[in-house]
Amino acid sequence: MKVLMMRPSYRPELSGGTHLAIDLVEDFIEAGHEVELVTPISSKYLDLVNNNEDECKIHRITSKFNKKDVFSRILRYVDVSLQMYKVGNTIKDADIIMTHSMPPLLGPLGAMLGKRKKIPVLYWEQDIVSESLISTGIFGRIGIKQQLMYNVARSIEKCSERNSTHIVTISQQFKKMHTDRGIHPEKVDVVYNWIDINQVYHVDRNDNPLFDELRIPRDKFIVTYCGNLGVPQNVEIMIEVAEKLQDKKDILFVILGGGSREEKIKKLAMEKNLRNLMLFPLQPLDRSHLVYSIGDIGLVIGRKGTSKNGFPSKTWSIMAAEQTIIACFDTESELSRFILYGKCGLAIKPDSPEDLKNAILELYFDRDKMRMMGKSARVYVEKNFSRKSATLKIISLFESLVSKNCCK
Repeated sequence: MKVLMMRPSYRPELSGGTHLAIDLVEDFIEAGHEVELVTPISSKYLDLVNNNEDECKIHRITSKFNKKDVFSRILRYVDVSLQMYKVGNTIKDADIIMTHSMPPLLGPLGAMLGKRKKIPVLYWEQDIVSESLISTGIFGRIGIKQQLMYNVARSIEKCSERNSTHIVTISQQFKKMHTDRGIHPEKVDVVYNWIDINQVYHVDRNDNPLFDELRIPRDKFIVTYCGNLGVPQNVEIMIEVAEKLQDKKDILFVILGGGSREEKIKKLAMEKNLRNLMLFPLQPLDRSHLVYSIGDIGLVIGRKGTSKNGFPSKTWSIMAAEQTIIACFDTESELSRFILYGKCGLAIKPDSPEDLKNAILELYFDRDKMRMMGKSARVYVEKNFSRKSATLKIISLFESLVSKNCCK
């Protein structure tokens, strides 16, 4: 079986989903299948490309639209989607296509490509863009323009879900959205994002070189946020809490991240002149075990409504490294239920600096409880979100779709 995979990022690009793609490609190849990948790459990463490290043949696409404002992002999404379709059309002998929910046009174009090639298309849904426009307030208050953008995004998603052969989504909540919209339940499978527990694990502070490289003091009680710095994440509340807890001299807040609001986050921290906050850029994927072992507490932060459009995959990395987790996330979400059921940490309502401050202090004053939650987190992720079981389910779906197509 030859898989034509079209997705928004891959090595050496640093993003939340890159490790999932690498794992899946490796496991496809281990299962005896061939993968050809089409993906955009930012020009700043071109010098880091090492074709000798690639697991499969990769077609990398660049765009001339590189600014961070909303209009430029839309132009970039359209540009790379059209380029990816053009390249995908030249790839021969593919048995199946895997598309992605980002960039948004990739789903409909991938479905169109599947019809052209007369092969099945599996749509891997990691985001629901229409919901993010409303629930996370990316466009501010909801007006005519915002409603128009929502309608456009929703139309694109309908085209993706109705014209793809099958959908793999990342939560039961997402699946319910599809079935409520009239998609047959058998067309949608839930495969939660996973973590390779052999690659992400706890590293003792004395053995962690990042403390020396980044000059992070080892004797502090450390609260970390690792990942994307964008509108949905609302990392600003972490900075507010750092300001509130300046009197606790042994509590240190550490952010390792990048994204559309990176400069704004840095400016806000500088304006407040916080001595208990350190900011660093994202680290390479092969250092994830070191990154997620820095903190006593790992934060997952999302604005109210974020669970309707995403599921933070960093959660499993935090848990795999035996960090106690605090989720400032929709309390009715699957993520919050997992954390509470597995006794992996605390789940509090989103957008509340006061609740986050109190949760941090609760664990700060009860270190035994905190350490027990960290141990439970590792056990829970090992049992429920391991790499092999998740990728095997996806690969089996591909094999089944190709088999059915060959029998027609």
